[in-house]
Amino acid sequence: MRHTETLLPAPGSYEWISFFRKGNPLKSFLSTVAVYMAALVLFSVAPISADMARGAGDGTVPQGSALPPNLLDGKTFLAQSGEKGKKASNKDTIVFRDGRFLSEGCIQWGFGDAAYVAGIEGDGIRFQARTVSPTHGAMTWNGLVKGDTIEATSKWTRERWYWKTKREYWYRGELKK
Repeated sequence: MRHTETLLPAPGSYEWISFFRKGNPLKSFLSTVAVYMAALVLFSVAPISADMARGAGDGTVPQGSALPPNLLDGKTFLAQSGEKGKKASNKDTIVFRDGRFLSEGCIQWGFGDAAYVAGIEGDGIRFQARTVSPTHGAMTWNGLVKGDTIEATSKWTRERWYWKTKREYWYRGELKK
């Protein structure tokens, strides 16, 4: 029996390829199911909580010991800062107190303190915070404290109906003693 005598197109022909791209309902159904399964897996992964991150390492905390509620509370850093790719142009004081983060250098633009999250990363403590100003937008902070030093970045975003400002700054400093 030759291929021209069957209902299916000849293998390798344009019609054969088109048949399986457009006409095979099982193949399109499986593709749809695969996309939905991938989305389900991606969106069902819960982010790690700050409490879980604080217990990082081997994942166990000795019985009877308590983790501090906020790993950086009570620390104040004196830092130099500047726009990304440029030399230091400002001084800042970064404060961690009562579960809150504050950049004293940003107070003049209406940025107040904000809750921060922190977790163990290698031999340091990684932190993140987001401060907001009613008139100057928002700043997203990400930093690493190792011993008595801090290195951090902030991304400042200010949106208006006719323009949007995005700038990135770096910070390096030492624990205030």
